Amino acid sequence: MQSTHLPYLLPYVISFFISLSVAVYAWQRRGIPGARSFALVVGSQAAWTFGYIFELNSDTLAGKLFWDNMQFVASFIWPLVFLRFALIYTGRSFKRPYLAWLLLSAPFLLFVGFMLTSRFRGWIRPSADLIPGEPFAALTYEFTTAVWLVSSYAYILVFIALYLLIITFIRSQELYRRQMLIVVTGALIPLVGVLLTLLGITFSLQRDTTPITFAMSNLLIAWGLFHYRLFDIVPVARDTVFDGISDYVLVLDANNRLVDINPAAQRALGVPTSRLIGQPAMQVLAAWGDLVSEFGPETSLKTEIKIDRQGQTRFLALRITPLHLHKDNGRGGNGRIIVARDVTERKRAEQMLEERSEQLEAANEELRILSQVKDEFVANVSHELRTPLTNIKLYHDLLVRYPHRQEQYLAVLQRETDRLETLIEDLLLLSRLDREVVELKFETVDLNVLVENMVHDRQALVESRGLAVAVRLLATAVLAEADATLISQALSVLLTNATNYTPAGGAIEVYTEVECSHGHNWAGFCVQDTGPGILPAEQAKLFSRFFRGEAAHSSHTAGTGLGLAIAKEIIDRHHGRIIVESTGIPGEGAAFHVWLPVGS
Repeated sequence: MQSTHLPYLLPYVISFFISLSVAVYAWQRRGIPGARSFALVVGSQAAWTFGYIFELNSDTLAGKLFWDNMQFVASFIWPLVFLRFALIYTGRSFKRPYLAWLLLSAPFLLFVGFMLTSRFRGWIRPSADLIPGEPFAALTYEFTTAVWLVSSYAYILVFIALYLLIITFIRSQELYRRQMLIVVTGALIPLVGVLLTLLGITFSLQRDTTPITFAMSNLLIAWGLFHYRLFDIVPVARDTVFDGISDYVLVLDANNRLVDINPAAQRALGVPTSRLIGQPAMQVLAAWGDLVSEFGPETSLKTEIKIDRQGQTRFLALRITPLHLHKDNGRGGNGRIIVARDVTERKRAEQMLEERSEQLEAANEELRILSQVKDEFVANVSHELRTPLTNIKLYHDLLVRYPHRQEQYLAVLQRETDRLETLIEDLLLLSRLDREVVELKFETVDLNVLVENMVHDRQALVESRGLAVAVRLLATAVLAEADATLISQALSVLLTNATNYTPAGGAIEVYTEVECSHGHNWAGFCVQDTGPGILPAEQAKLFSRFFRGEAAHSSHTAGTGLGLAIAKEIIDRHHGRIIVESTGIPGEGAAFHVWLPVGS
């Protein structure tokens, strides 16, 4: 290169190094989405400029044709990678990318193949000549149809890329408009250089201003991309994250006006986006009353609120965060972002967990009570068994020592043996009922007949105690589906208790009854006496196993405390009810009502 050529080549050399530096800078950040494609765009423009410099400086026709071919290759790479950059930057892609890029590259590959093959080279340059001139000889050749077609195709790709960028610019929210304007402006600058060259307009000694416009374009776009960190927050991020996120996201400016909203929040508000953008936050959020009440002058906020959405109560985890375009400028926020996450399902799960926890606590308490009952039961059984066994052992020893008093001792032994047998039978029955191994044999039972037969069988015993017994039966049959044997046993317990606790001169009445309550028909019977009654404080424990009230202790009435527990277990197995009525006043006695469901 001659020293006289330097003033002419210097602008192109500077442009080359600028484009190359930008390409290297972008390539070093190729991990950022879009930076790799931008580096290839700038690299292809640097190669174009490099080829043009050496074409100018070459003195031979062959040299100029070689470097001109290099420019062709670079000019074909540029539209392809520029289109790829535009697609990535605007968040678009092909469904079948490999096939698409192969088809888009095919015209360029064919052109280069023709250009490098002597047989078809004439399709590209039928003839080429050097025209002497200062400071450089100029390469001239006729532009064939193939050159015009492939050049037009290249610029069509460039215009498609520009169209994508411009459309994205038009549709961008305010937050992205400045950045998009820089990208679009930078992309348009090289086209100005091409247009000037085609029109023959030059500046001073530069015959082709396109390489210079490449440098200007690359500097502007690189500054915009990396100064504003566009590759960190490109529109594709908004499309895939902001628009796709299921949380409700609203962006407010410094005046608390809505400037952006994602589809999830728009659907929740039920108002078109066009009617929301630019409106005051208080107006936009009026539908979410609890959110408005939480939305105050505070810069930041993190809480949970309750809103009414489509007639349903929803719970939102709300977070309001300040936005700063420049973190280090020391100024206040430029706006706020509201992010609300629907946590209704979580709240329901927590509520369900809390309910289950309460149920578990109740179950644990029930288990504790059952454990306590079991311990008491074992203690009571041990006590109740020990008493007759102790007496049997005692009177057996007395019988051995004093055989002449055997009649007295044998009578006691018989009573204690009977008592022990009754206790064991009662315990076995309770155990079978608890384990549900007692198979109920349901049949249609007329409670009138059952009551009449039972009282008739007990009448002599009752009257021998100086008691009057009366039966009052309904005129019509009182039918229930029940196990007659077990119900008779329950009635026997009630009659036995009434007989044992009613003093001489008292009366016992047994009658049948029917009622409709709790949405069901019930059939039942009642055993009523005129004994000492049952204190109200004792009635809650009356059906507990081994419980014996004050009347039993004061009257020294024999018993195991299992009768009423057995009666209740029998009635429960029939899905019935047993109810006690008593004031606890002596002489007013007690009434036990047994109700069985009709048709069960």
